[in-house]
Amino acid sequence: MSFTHLHVASAFSAHYGVSWPKDLVAAALADGADALAITDRDGLYGSVKHLKACIEHGIDPILGVDLAILEPDPATTPHTKPLPLRVAGRIVALARGHDNGAGYAALCRLITAAHQMSTSTGINKPRTGITREELAAHALGPEGETLLTILLGAGSDIGLATARRQYTHARALLRTWRSLLGGDSLRVEVTTHLNTPGAKLSTAHAIRMLRCAESVGIAPVLTNEVRYTDPDGAATADVLDSARALSSLSTLNDIQPNGQGWLKPAALMHHLAREIAASAADTSLATTLLRNTAALADWARLDPALDTGWSIPVVPEAHIIGITADPNIELASRAEAGITRLIPAQANDPGMRHRLEAELSTISDLGFAPYFLTVAEVSSMITTMGIRSAARGSGASSLVNYLIGISQVNPLAHDLLFERFLSRSRATLPDIDIDVESARRHEIYHKIFERFGAERVSLMSMQNGYRARGAVRDAGAALGMGEGDIDVIAKQLWRFSAASFRDALAEKPELAPFADRLGTEKQLDLLVDLTERLDRLPRHISMHPCGVILSDASLGNRTPLEPSGIELPMSQFDKHDMDPMGMLKLDVLGVRMQSAITYTLEEIARIHPDAQAVAQAGGHGGGAPGSIPDYIDPRGAIDLALVPLDDEPTFELIRSTHTLGCFQIESPGQRELIGKLAPAEFNDLIIDISLFRPGPMKSNMVKPYLENRHGFAPEKYPHPDLAPALAETHGVTVFHEQVLRIFDVMTECGLAQADVYRRLLGNPLAEPQVEALFRSRALSRGYSLSVIDEVWATLAAFGSFGFCKAHGAAFAVPTYHSAWLKAHTPRPSWPASGNTIRACTPSGCWSPRPDAWASRSCRWISTAPHLATRWRNSTGCFPLPTCRWCRGLRAPRPRGGTGSGSRCAGSAGFPNARSPAWPRGSPTTPSPMCGLVRGSAAPH
Repeated sequence: MSFTHLHVASAFSAHYGVSWPKDLVAAALADGADALAITDRDGLYGSVKHLKACIEHGIDPILGVDLAILEPDPATTPHTKPLPLRVAGRIVALARGHDNGAGYAALCRLITAAHQMSTSTGINKPRTGITREELAAHALGPEGETLLTILLGAGSDIGLATARRQYTHARALLRTWRSLLGGDSLRVEVTTHLNTPGAKLSTAHAIRMLRCAESVGIAPVLTNEVRYTDPDGAATADVLDSARALSSLSTLNDIQPNGQGWLKPAALMHHLAREIAASAADTSLATTLLRNTAALADWARLDPALDTGWSIPVVPEAHIIGITADPNIELASRAEAGITRLIPAQANDPGMRHRLEAELSTISDLGFAPYFLTVAEVSSMITTMGIRSAARGSGASSLVNYLIGISQVNPLAHDLLFERFLSRSRATLPDIDIDVESARRHEIYHKIFERFGAERVSLMSMQNGYRARGAVRDAGAALGMGEGDIDVIAKQLWRFSAASFRDALAEKPELAPFADRLGTEKQLDLLVDLTERLDRLPRHISMHPCGVILSDASLGNRTPLEPSGIELPMSQFDKHDMDPMGMLKLDVLGVRMQSAITYTLEEIARIHPDAQAVAQAGGHGGGAPGSIPDYIDPRGAIDLALVPLDDEPTFELIRSTHTLGCFQIESPGQRELIGKLAPAEFNDLIIDISLFRPGPMKSNMVKPYLENRHGFAPEKYPHPDLAPALAETHGVTVFHEQVLRIFDVMTECGLAQADVYRRLLGNPLAEPQVEALFRSRALSRGYSLSVIDEVWATLAAFGSFGFCKAHGAAFAVPTYHSAWLKAHTPRPSWPASGNTIRACTPSGCWSPRPDAWASRSCRWISTAPHLATRWRNSTGCFPLPTCRWCRGLRAPRPRGGTGSGSRCAGSAGFPNARSPAWPRGSPTTPSPMCGLVRGSAAPH
């Protein structure tokens, strides 16, 4: 005996469903089911998680959607333009399976249409939904074949009419549905939640639905309109109903009648079928219901690979990215051109050649050449737009990325491992993130849509779930508590999840008064329970802050789309769904420092008329007349890519700890670390950035490194074989790349497999297996138990504190460039940012009214008014002409100088007698501005 549930909402039906897809699938499997549907409201938000869970448990997935049906509002006159629409009810659409994805594609297009802001006739829509006519257009294929089966249940127009005992009207509506879709594409849902006899979702209501279906010749199926895995979820569903309706439970009109909406086992569903049949005085109906349900389930079973393209990467077509030859040949050709352009001296170097051939071979074997060419096309497009960009993350480990212009980091110069980025052991698409100017990020989004076509591009979405404060507010509102009482409680909830609310009451002293009331006030005890139930449940979907999806023209057939907040379509899938669905995802991240660097370079060019003036002002080439470095072109523009990475004035400034305005090293903690570390070369910046992370700080890795670096403690290596891997960090394991080398040296597993082991560190289920393998192989290679114990202790701890050296190297480039500009740039050229205002106090703590003149950790420099306006537009922090930073600076009077305390800082007469001498380059004509200032540390 088995039963397949065909109408199931998961937790991704925001403010409706309760259970996660994996829990629903596990419960179905435990009952012996061999298939399960997920039909979330308004989209396929949980479908990829459902597919994954079904694949892992070996059952067939079924996909559908629960949508609102819209119709003209009869309360308005036919002459009203545009004609308003109202919600007539809700239906479920199930996709046909095993048809090479035609049913799944139709489902995606249907959902996309339901989220459009108007119907095909131009009528404005009040909410997400679809008209009957549009639904029919998507449900039927070009030859009239059924792609989607429509279920008309208790919440449909038919169900609502029968609940009101309007039988004639219900039959007329069903005939309308049949005329639009045909009988084969329609089913009537028969559901009983054992509600009060005669009411909606009662057995009597189920019989009415059954009789209506029989009278029009539509096959009935049995469902349970599932919202939660087990009966205990009913209380959570009540709170979600309350939050959705913005009403307390005591005043909620459409509350679920009882707790029957759970994933009932097959035996109970068969019993309900017999009960409905007995009440209808026709026992054969039970067999009919169960047979029809099983037949529809078989029709809708999906093959994940065949129907959805599971794990099959899809990239834009070759002609879209300008490829006419074989992608592998094109990629190799562009890499060769990169050698000539970037590292001509290494053109015949055997090591470089071996590395390049190995990378190209891996990329070719995995079929990822089109992916690299697509990302390179986006990077080239951004550069052509005149926008600064830089790759971050493990992508900097790839020599191919460097040669084709994606990354600015030469992996050979920094001993980066390609296997940390990509290997044959990792068949999923690699992840390349691109940092761009924050002020122009949305401009890049629009350009990508224009360049590749809207049918190939969408933004990525993200699910926003309940946290402690939001959960307690919605739970309190459901219980009818006053807003003031809820607010007092909510403001005390911080730094713990909603699920640990009760534990926090026992641990946190500030919650003690509230905890003391639980024993006597039962409502508060219930509030804690309901709050914990809501933990992490999705509340709403929003645009991912940086994710862009690129595909071929079939994108709309593989993911539903809906409008984003910037009027560009976004996928209903989140970042965790990208690899399973074979989607190429780019993270285009806005970085304010990239904007700051661009504006700085523009200011230098604006202030100085030619290359000679720029060279003299910045002390470039020794500042001698006629001595112009090759990184300054004849017009005076500076190309930071050509700036040498061993500039001593730059490292002097960094070692001084006066690094406000320098990327990644301007916070108080970083200034302290940078002073102790005393960087002398570019690799030191990589180490500094990698050390200043929660893991190394938490694991106390910083102190041993500093002591070893400066000779306060001897360098110790667990074994001489590991010295080459740990030498650059003086025996302290800091980077992922070092862990890969340790695994490889001691087990001879190869760097690719070593990265697989690294990824399993910290996984409570997999780590014991990795440890057993490591110990066994290390012993067989002759390492002593004491060495193995010491090394494994480091590896095991590394799961919580490791950092990718490639990521540190990618960040070190803008860090060095920003410090180089600060060391060489004349004072009026450096743009402002709110971070420096915050760091004006010696402690670096926020001060709402910083005393700029008195601050001992800052030196102020003015910026041109047009630059102030541009920076203001990019960050939203500096409204003109009454910027709040200026208001904060007007109150204190200057100390040690003359001038009005209400004067804006930014003109040549800026009073600050405390400011020490500092190389300022050539004098320039000051420009008045509205208090837009930048602090830069100076010795005092």
